[in-house]
Amino acid sequence: MALYGRHVPHPWLPEPTEDLYSLAFKQAAAYGWSFPLSSDQPPPEGQRWAQHEAGGAVPATSAGTGELAWLQAAVLSLPGQSLPIVPMADILLRALGRLGTTVATGLHVLVPLACDAPPPAGPSYGTLLHADVLALADPGAETDVIVTLALPNPDADIDALSAIRQWAPSGSQALLGVVPHAAGASLTPTARSRALGYGLTPTMSCRMRLTEWSLEAAAWLTTHLAESLRHAHVGELALIEVIKECE
Repeated sequence: MALYGRHVPHPWLPEPTEDLYSLAFKQAAAYGWSFPLSSDQPPPEGQRWAQHEAGGAVPATSAGTGELAWLQAAVLSLPGQSLPIVPMADILLRALGRLGTTVATGLHVLVPLACDAPPPAGPSYGTLLHADVLALADPGAETDVIVTLALPNPDADIDALSAIRQWAPSGSQALLGVVPHAAGASLTPTARSRALGYGLTPTMSCRMRLTEWSLEAAAWLTTHLAESLRHAHVGELALIEVIKECE
């Protein structure tokens, strides 16, 4: 996972004693989502992911699509659970918040779609409940986002779009619309490089409308899309990028 946006370091913190890796790790452990591995004490049951690496970078531009932070983790499969995209995004944003003031403008996530269990018939219960929460938003806060998918098979765009449109009504309380993006499939340079490194090709882009713009809403949408793509059988891996459309 990688977050985009703008970040201004705290003026009172010229030389942080903690880096993004340790901040993300400790925050995740505090919530009970991820724990350090040690030879003398196994991690508690129920952790959602095992953190491998995390880091941050100074954005190359001020346009809001510079990569602020990233987190690499092994997702631990738990029956009935969706991918922990929302809590991972929250961890990264909170870690950045300890170092400065952050305005998030998007994210991309490399998501595993293969699983031993059969694909669900619809979005998971937790994902649907989250849509209810996001529906409690100022009607004037509706925001368009550009969603781009990179898939193993570049010809899977029709199946992917069909699955997304089929599942959109299930999340309609937070997801208000889905239309093709006339500009075609185009990832940010960082996301494109990461996708190509895993043999993924930018396949399609959509404009979607959310009840609000927030990193939480973008992470929820990414989770919803990952579940719909798994149902579409478009491959074992996908990269999903969600960016707030420029105003």
